[in-house]
Amino acid sequence: MLPFRAMTQGTPDFIIIGAMKSGTTSLFRHLGRHPGVFMSSLKEPCFFIKKRNWSKGHDWYRSLFDGAPEGALLGEGSTSYSKSAAFPGVPELLRSEVPDVKLIYLLRDPLQRMRSHHAHAVFKGREKRPIERAITARSGYLRTSLYGAELQRYRSYFPADQIHVILTEDLAQAPAEVLSGVVEFLGLPDYEFPGVERRYHVSSNRKVNTRLGEAVQRHRPLDTWSRRYVPEQVRDRLLTRGADTEPAPLPENVVDRVRKPLLADRALLQSQVDLDLSSWADLRTTSR
Repeated sequence: MLPFRAMTQGTPDFIIIGAMKSGTTSLFRHLGRHPGVFMSSLKEPCFFIKKRNWSKGHDWYRSLFDGAPEGALLGEGSTSYSKSAAFPGVPELLRSEVPDVKLIYLLRDPLQRMRSHHAHAVFKGREKRPIERAITARSGYLRTSLYGAELQRYRSYFPADQIHVILTEDLAQAPAEVLSGVVEFLGLPDYEFPGVERRYHVSSNRKVNTRLGEAVQRHRPLDTWSRRYVPEQVRDRLLTRGADTEPAPLPENVVDRVRKPLLADRALLQSQVDLDLSSWADLRTTSR
């Protein structure tokens, strides 16, 4: 298979690599409004994961950017690229195939990300265990929240100036400022994004305000109906929104279980990037 680096069209200029349940859909949609950007037709192609869609080939991946204006930067947003515990080898493959790609890593308070991740998995029918049993020191919920270790892996393959790290909380509170920073990182002209107050898949306190969304949340049989009659993009938005609605807080015993690895990883993260994490829970004292 001819590597992307030998091609000139249909290769990504930037990728939002995660983290899952951290507002990547919001960022994906905002960036897609920039006149100099074209986002993939499928938000999460997961192409650079050999267990997932790598076997579909480069032509399939390039087809996700069909219709891109000449000169537009191409981007995608596969959050599984930052799940090295589940999908090893992604940074290496990206480096081999698209060595000049720019990477955006969006980070959310790990306690909130884990509880939202669990709620999402339960709602999708992928998780039957209560949160007290599901979140362990070896679980994917925790490992996906070890941002420092993940960033360290990527930095062993990509220089620091190709990786842009931002916080979900900053995107929610100051979207114009954060988006301006992303635009600068991508080398694009500044742009006033319309509707920057809108957020997708971020708030853990949001109420679903559509009857269909409420029905799909409360009645699993309707999910089967929705798969037949509701467009995939609309269905996924409703389901994911439902999964983020008021997830139960993490019990104290769960916080105690993950406190030590999260504290160590936070120190590792801050040794690599200068981030103000004051909006995150103080793991030394707080359960959130």
